[in-house]
Amino acid sequence: MPKPTVLFYETNVFRFYGAARVLVWLMSHLEQVHPIFVAPAEGELTHRVRAAGIETVILPAPSLWQRVEKKKGMLGKGQKALVAPLLTTHIRHLAGLARQRNAIGIHANSTRAAILAGPAAKLAGIPMWWHLRRERSMGINERIAYAFSEWVICISSAVASTLGTPPKARIIYDGIPEGRIDPNASGQALRARLGWPEDALVAGAVASLAPNKRHDMFIRMALALADSYPQARFLIAGHRPEGAPADYEASLHALARPLEETGRLVFLGWVENISDIFAAMDVFVFPSDNEGLGLVAIEAMHMGVPVVRTNAAGAEDMIEDGESGFIVPVGDPVMLTQRVRMLFEDASLRARMGRAGQHRAREKFTARQMAQRTEMLMLGKR
Repeated sequence: MPKPTVLFYETNVFRFYGAARVLVWLMSHLEQVHPIFVAPAEGELTHRVRAAGIETVILPAPSLWQRVEKKKGMLGKGQKALVAPLLTTHIRHLAGLARQRNAIGIHANSTRAAILAGPAAKLAGIPMWWHLRRERSMGINERIAYAFSEWVICISSAVASTLGTPPKARIIYDGIPEGRIDPNASGQALRARLGWPEDALVAGAVASLAPNKRHDMFIRMALALADSYPQARFLIAGHRPEGAPADYEASLHALARPLEETGRLVFLGWVENISDIFAAMDVFVFPSDNEGLGLVAIEAMHMGVPVVRTNAAGAEDMIEDGESGFIVPVGDPVMLTQRVRMLFEDASLRARMGRAGQHRAREKFTARQMAQRTEMLMLGKR
C-alpha cells in the first residue's frame, strides 16, 4: 500500500539556512509519509533537497515575485505585498498538484509559504500545517497564516505562547540526525593549527555574524576572563549572512583586537565540519538575543559540551538550568561571564554538565523523534 503523500512547500529557496537544513532533515526521516518538496523557483534549497533524494517539483511563480522574494527588510516586505496578487495562478497550480498527487495535506515551512499554501490547501480540500520557528507578533501575515492552518507546529513552548485563539499549537522540537555530530571527534588538530597549548581552556560560539547573535557579549566575556585565565582561548565560527550589516562584523574585530592580536581569540569563518569545532571547546556560549529554539546549542549538547545560553525562546525546553547547562538573562554579559567562569574553574562540573546535556539532547532533540511526531500529527494520530 503506498504511503500517503504530503506536499512540503517553501518560497525561500535561494539560501540554505537553519530552518531549511532542518526541513531537509525532517523530510529525510519520514517513514510513514511520502514527502514531495514544492517550490516556486530553483535555488540552493532545491539543490540540497534533490541531493537528499527527495522528490522535488517546481511550480514557477511570476518572475517579478522571484525577484522580490530575495529582498530583505521593510522595503522587501512592501514589495512582496504589492506583487502578492500575481500569485493567484500559482496558488491554483499548487492546489491542482495536491489533487493530482492525492496529497493529504500541505506543510508550509515559513510564514510567507503558509500565506500561499493555506489558500491552496483550502481549494484542494485538505489541511495546511504551518511550521513556526520563531517568536512572532501576530501581524497581518501571521493572522492570515494562522487562519488557514489546521495546526501550527511550534519548535518551542515560547514560540507556541505567541499564538492566538483558537489554540492550534503543537510543540515539536527540531532534532539532529545521526551522523550530523561525531561525539568521538577530536579537537586537538584545530588547537594545534591555531598554536594553542594542549591545556588551553577554550570557550566558543558558533553563529552567523548577525547583530541578534550578540557576538559582542561573547567578546566582552572573553575580555573579562582573559587576565584571570592566561590559558584561556576563545573562538568564533560563523560568517556574515546576506543582508547583515558589514559594520557589525568590523565592530566585532575592533572590540576583539586585544585578544586577536595575541592569537587568543580567533574568528574561524564558515565551518562545514562542526564536530571538530565543538570537540576543541570546553564551554559553548550562546548569547543570542532572540531564537526559536537554538539548533546549534543542541548540536553542542549532542557533542557533550556544556552550554551557557541566554533565556531567549527555547532555553527552558532545552536546558534544566544548573543541571544540563546554564541559562542567563538576554543582554546580561556579567551573568554570562560568571557562568563561564564557574565552568572554567571546575573540570568536574564541565564533565557532569556536558554528560547531562548530551543525555537530554539524545532524549529530546533527534531528527527521528521530530519526524515521528510530525507524522503522527499529519496522520491524525494525536
